[in-house]
Amino acid sequence: MVQIILTVILSSVKFAMTFPLVILEFQFGFFKTVFWTNVGGIAGIYFFAYLSQMLINWWNRTFRPKKKGKAGKSREPKKVFTRKNRRIVRIKQRYGLIGIAASTPFLLSIPVGTFLVVRYYRNVKTRFIYLIASNVVWSVIYTGFYMFWDDLVLKRI
Repeated sequence: MVQIILTVILSSVKFAMTFPLVILEFQFGFFKTVFWTNVGGIAGIYFFAYLSQMLINWWNRTFRPKKKGKAGKSREPKKVFTRKNRRIVRIKQRYGLIGIAASTPFLLSIPVGTFLVVRYYRNVKTRFIYLIASNVVWSVIYTGFYMFWDDLVLKRI
């Protein structure tokens, strides 16, 4: 039971680093590994989406006050395009939601990838489907790799 809880917690934060521990140390089977790492990954996606939305709302309330316009009406400050803003726009245009979702369990961690998706794709209803699908695909890839790692590499040496 402790192993399952540890697997769920680790895979919700650092998805890719969970597999060597779960397969090589805990000796989980293929389907048990895929199931419990996906439970943790999906729980992490929803937890960090909720947390990210709270942080974004807090940030906007605290650090982005509206300026007063004519006749006391508030208006949004004019956007300034910095080097950082241009880079973010380029990444969004080049890779899009699917690119960010696909790289979340692999290159990014679940908290970072979920934050980016919540921040830049808040109006896309299928954003969580892409994140979960990517989670499932990478889980099968990682599990298959580590299940056969012993047969492929270690026994030949």
